[in-house]
Amino acid sequence: MRDLAWALASPPLLLAPTPSVEWLDAAWGERAWQASEDWLAALDRDPSVLSAALGRRPGRLGGYFEALLACWLAWPGNPLFRLVRHGLPVRVGKRTVGELDFLVEDRLTGELQHWEVAVKFYLGIAPGGAHADWIGPGQRDRLDLKVDHLMRHQLPLSQLPEGLGALSEAGLERPRPICLLRGRLFYPHGARHNDWEPANAAPDHLRGWWMPLPAFAHHYAAEAVAWIRLPREHWLAPVASPPVRIGEALTAQQLVETLEAAADNRAAAVVGLVDGQEVSRGFITPPQWPWNPESA
Repeated sequence: MRDLAWALASPPLLLAPTPSVEWLDAAWGERAWQASEDWLAALDRDPSVLSAALGRRPGRLGGYFEALLACWLAWPGNPLFRLVRHGLPVRVGKRTVGELDFLVEDRLTGELQHWEVAVKFYLGIAPGGAHADWIGPGQRDRLDLKVDHLMRHQLPLSQLPEGLGALSEAGLERPRPICLLRGRLFYPHGARHNDWEPANAAPDHLRGWWMPLPAFAHHYAAEAVAWIRLPREHWLAPVASPPVRIGEALTAQQLVETLEAAADNRAAAVVGLVDGQEVSRGFITPPQWPWNPESA
């Protein structure tokens, strides 16, 4: 339920790169939260409806995020939107060229909307605002590549002949494309965020830090913070009391020893807790990170 609330109400990662396509902003998230607050509270008391809708969590974090939004859109009492179609494939002949994430009816206006949704986590590796300098923890993803794919392929698909053909076959009209992008940006520990934040960053976007393993060991050695390495499925909502079962809490030194023994060349997501409440979130990187993925 906390992840669902986060998916709805957390601030966007970016503002709209161009005025041609709407990117849902923080005001939209506040509206969605207010319209759903009682329903979310009911789910917190009895999560059986949410559990049944999600089933077994999808393997990809993006798939889990999409499933959370699908559950909210399919809620019969949703006063804002009605789910028309989830995952409409677009084909040319026998070849699938893409898929429309969500087709949604605005209950207030009756407008049909095409939503593309994504959740992303990027680490900044250079100041200056270039999207290419924000990369995923495994270095297989970059902010510039994601924005380009959204703007050039995913969002325009419902306006192109092949997309319009799929919509026509489903008995649907041309929709308005909309982007919902959530996530968190991780800055080098101690960096001035104003010097590093990417172009078009939402002013209230979620932030974290990253630092190499030796720096983490030095900085947090004497602090009374309990640390947990976060599995990917726990990257969304903040950790709060009563605690969710995630993993064993460790001292900074114990966490360093665990990561050294793992000999993993990927950045490790971690959360720091005091009295069961999250006080810090970041990525610990191996000393050689970032590396060249092509030579890995």
